[in-house]
Parts: sequence; C-alpha cells; structure tokens
Amino acid sequence: MNSLLSRTAISTAIGACLLFTSATAAPADTVAHQTSAGGTAPACIGRAASDLGGFVYVSNNCGKTMRVKVIIDFGPDSPCWTLAPGQERRHNYYGSYGKTVTC
Repeated sequence: MNSLLSRTAISTAIGACLLFTSATAAPADTVAHQTSAGGTAPACIGRAASDLGGFVYVSNNCGKTMRVKVIIDFGPDSPCWTLAPGQERRHNYYGSYGKTVTC
C-alpha cells in the first residue's frame, strides 16, 4: 500500500511540474517575439519558403524601402533587414517558418 501511495504522489508531483513548466514557457517565447518584431509585413513583401524547409526568400515588391524580419518558430529569427524596392534576401534556418514582419 505504501508503494502505491508513493507512486501516486510521485506521479502527481511530476505532472504538476510539467504543467507548470509548459504553462510558464509559452508566454516568455511570445513576449520575446512581440518585443523584437512589428506587425505582419504587407502583401507587397514577397515570401517564398522552401517546401523542404531550411530557407526562405523575402523580396520587396513595394514602392518604397521596407524594414522586415523573418520570424522562425523553434529557431533563430533573421536580423532586421532594410530592403530597397526590388531587393531580395535569403534567410537560412532550422525550425519552421513562422511569418515575416516589419521592424
């Protein structure tokens, strides 16, 4: 009986720790993305992510210079780039493409 009680107590404690860890980890990641990036880039900013993953091309099809940044889920984001009209940049990444934002 003591063995069953100990297993139940340990399982409950582990479950509580996992729940607490997952509940506190998500907001920190969200805050990091919010403070480092602006709103979603307009439609005149072209985005072409590889179907296999690993890289994304971002092009400025707007009529003015734009500052954009690629947000990667589960990996490092790109730096904030200043793109003149017609200019294109490639960002290599691991993780998965999230979105392109203004910065």
